[in-house]
Amino acid sequence: MSRTVRMVGLNQYIKAVQKKPAQVEQAVDREIKLSSLRIEKKSKQQSPFDTGWLSNNIYANVVRSMVAEVVSPVEYSIFIELGTRFMMAQPFLFPALKADWPLLQKRLNKIMRG
Repeated sequence: MSRTVRMVGLNQYIKAVQKKPAQVEQAVDREIKLSSLRIEKKSKQQSPFDTGWLSNNIYANVVRSMVAEVVSPVEYSIFIELGTRFMMAQPFLFPALKADWPLLQKRLNKIMRG
């Protein structure tokens, strides 16, 4: 079981960035990579720690230019994140994403304005 966050309007944003000079695309790519690393770090800090397996298995990956992901391949991580009928949720990935989102938006807007 997995959960994915998709950004509405992302394709239009990528097309707009690609119309700009190459330096803009590189700056956006760099900022997205940095954001994924910040989310990885914060989610590791916020994850419940019992054996350390969960927090040690959260990774930021670069998928392609201007696309990155933060994943937790541990089988039970979705149950920790969302909870079950027997256990309360202990979210760690989505709060990290929500915390970093305003900063990422601010920096991307600054890059696009020039």
